[in-house]
Amino acid sequence: MSVLVPLRWVVRHALASSRCRPCLPPPSNPIGLPKHRVSPFFHVAVVLTATVTAWGQYPTYPQIETTLLTAEQNHPSLAKRYNAGTSIQNRTMWFLRISDNVLVEEDEPEVALISTMHGDEVTGVVMCLNLIDYLLSNYGSDPRVTNIVDSVDLWVQPCMNPDGYVLQRRGNANNADLNRDFPDPFNSPNNTTAGRQRETGNIMTWWWGRSIALAANFHGGALVVNYPFDNNPSGSSVYTASPDDDFFIWSSEEYSRHNLPLWNSGSFFHGITNGADWYAISGGMQDWSYRWHGADHVTIELGTTKTPPYSQMPTFWNDNRESMLAYIEASLVGVRGIVTDAGSGQPLAATVAVAGRSYPAYTDSDVGDYHRLVLPGSYEMNFQAPGHDTVTAESVTVAAGSAMRQDLALGEPTMVVLPNGGESVGAGASLTIEWTGNPNVAFQVQYTSSYGATSTTTDGFESGVIGPEYTMGGNAPWGATTGAMHTGSYAAKAGSIGNSQSSSMTRTVEGGQVSFWYRVSSEANYDFLNFYIDGVREVQASGTSGTWTQYSKTLPSGHTYSLKWEYAKDTSLTGGSDTAWVDDVELISDITTWTAVTQTAPGASTAWWTPTTPGGQYKVRIRAAYGPSIFGAWDESDGTFIVLNVPVPAVSTWGVILLAILLLAAGIILQRRVRPSASTLESEGYHV
Repeated sequence: MSVLVPLRWVVRHALASSRCRPCLPPPSNPIGLPKHRVSPFFHVAVVLTATVTAWGQYPTYPQIETTLLTAEQNHPSLAKRYNAGTSIQNRTMWFLRISDNVLVEEDEPEVALISTMHGDEVTGVVMCLNLIDYLLSNYGSDPRVTNIVDSVDLWVQPCMNPDGYVLQRRGNANNADLNRDFPDPFNSPNNTTAGRQRETGNIMTWWWGRSIALAANFHGGALVVNYPFDNNPSGSSVYTASPDDDFFIWSSEEYSRHNLPLWNSGSFFHGITNGADWYAISGGMQDWSYRWHGADHVTIELGTTKTPPYSQMPTFWNDNRESMLAYIEASLVGVRGIVTDAGSGQPLAATVAVAGRSYPAYTDSDVGDYHRLVLPGSYEMNFQAPGHDTVTAESVTVAAGSAMRQDLALGEPTMVVLPNGGESVGAGASLTIEWTGNPNVAFQVQYTSSYGATSTTTDGFESGVIGPEYTMGGNAPWGATTGAMHTGSYAAKAGSIGNSQSSSMTRTVEGGQVSFWYRVSSEANYDFLNFYIDGVREVQASGTSGTWTQYSKTLPSGHTYSLKWEYAKDTSLTGGSDTAWVDDVELISDITTWTAVTQTAPGASTAWWTPTTPGGQYKVRIRAAYGPSIFGAWDESDGTFIVLNVPVPAVSTWGVILLAILLLAAGIILQRRVRPSASTLESEGYHV
């Protein structure tokens, strides 16, 4: 984050002192991790070695490089340098990796700490070097440090912008701001290094080779922990919550609660803020790593002075040591596990998603381990790997404390063989259902006689009110109004809001077709009507055309979806009527009813079923059952089949084969029984 704070932020927070708290001790930890006291000042002499005291001033970049090399040489089993590329002026961008088996990929969460992407914000350089020294010096003697090094794969980069550090300026050698240079879904959506600064590209390339679970980048110029999102479609400085807002608040406070000046900030409650609520930026590293790679990443501003006197470094270290350790330990909560191939046992490159949270975690393909950081609760989780069954764990219970394990061995996808559409079977006749799939698990088999049945719900808001199925959000509620309708007498209209504000309404729907009409009258390209499905934007509209536009999309059945309509304004000016309307919402839901046939024993590939009711809309579906409430994806018959009123003999693949064998045998026997004698053939004129 920049120290160049916009005037609107200064005005907004001018009265923030009313939120200031007296110097409070750290609160109890709601997630159940070990509690640690804030460091007393007398402890500084114990935890600081030559890292701080030897220089007497901020280290030069060659001194930083020498410090990392010395750490590696003195602790070869715990520390290893990695070259992430060179800067524009050909300085090496070093990471130091710290772990108990530093040369071995293990089932551990990867944590990245990166400092000084702004070259003149230098406190983080010293904090990172001190952390490296503290962990390596105390490993084996301090149980907490030993546990961190044994349990975490830690990557520390003391200086991301070496050229800017040497030049003592914010930007790199091109004077570009690296924290405005990363991909951004609204302004620079291509997740490539093309057209970006060399340092940005180096970090992106390094990140692509890792599976980072937790990250922080260190700045100066303010005193606050800043968490996603930093941006939104309109670029407005309004609170823009991510799907993991609860975890970000908790992990940010894990840092701030051990740092008394930060916790007792007069500007930010508990020393933390949502990025866009502070001020919106585009191209930031934290949002990029979270949106594209699932890393829970925050920006930590260490102090209000970008380059404080070096003599203050012991005080800064005293304030931040416990915070840095506690933040690293936040990577050890939630859900973790290893995803492997059921046949070979080899690790898989898999995607691990939590229902309702748009940004998944990814396994490390070397080990197959994943680490999805969530707070205590019950979650539905989804596991996908190319060429394998998609598996859903419907109820994963996360308790306080260390992460719970959910390992999975994914098999081949389930596929229905028979009946697969177009067949005719008889009511009352036994039918063989056949499939292929994972040979190590059981299967659930179901049928339906009403495939394709739907239910249509329409809402033109003609009652004059917004129904209770809609939840209001933002700074003002939507309402039903006359004067601008697609049809009828009413339409839903966004609430009246000011600059940097939003008005939203949300409802849930089952899978099926969703459609509605919308109209917007706003300042073009600045104030927007946005429509989201499960947090993913589907519509962004602005301007004053005055025309109604229809949106329509079919959502896969078997899931519940969140629909959100939002009108959001930027920081200034208005245009048109400064609002948006929605009308004639239509939801066509799939109401097909499925009935259980059986759950098989592990390894089964057939089941018998006797349909009893004639009809033409029959299908079967089958899914693997990996364990209690853990299931693979359903596979349905490709088409419907018919159940006739007159019994028709059941036919299966094996039945066809058996029938062919029987017919062949019967033909051979018949041939032998009726073959004429030679004398008979001769008498009929055949030569034998």
